[in-house]
Amino acid sequence: MGNGNGVKMQESKYQVLNWKFWKAMKLTLEQTKRELLDDRKAISYSLEMPGTGHNSVIQRYNKLLDDIKVYDDHIHYYDVVIRRLESCIASLLSQEQRKVIIIYANHPNKGDGIKREQEALENGFSRSKFYEIANESFNILDEVLDIKSIEKNSGLILD
Repeated sequence: MGNGNGVKMQESKYQVLNWKFWKAMKLTLEQTKRELLDDRKAISYSLEMPGTGHNSVIQRYNKLLDDIKVYDDHIHYYDVVIRRLESCIASLLSQEQRKVIIIYANHPNKGDGIKREQEALENGFSRSKFYEIANESFNILDEVLDIKSIEKNSGLILD
């Protein structure tokens, strides 16, 4: 989770930057599972089909069918992390802070700073105010999302 400079990224920032990706991944897993469970499609195929070049695709398809039970686990993992993040955003942040976090999440890639700042301006935030509110919001979210912070504040970790 480092940024390449040996400095660890805040847990909340990491989760916000991955939020949209995680939601897309969960939807993809759910869609794939639905397609595999469809009786008309969930048929294992023989590698002896006529023609060439089918084997790798057929093997991958059959592997997906064999591993279908794993989909529920992965969907559950994504769902728990996404719900926890969304619950923290909804319950811990003000409307202004939520808006800033959503702008941040809308532009998660390295080099998206200009896009973030443009959207922030369109929503009435100066560049400095946007980053001030973002940092404040990440610090608030870290109080719940960062396990080390929870352990420290509960007295489980002594400095």
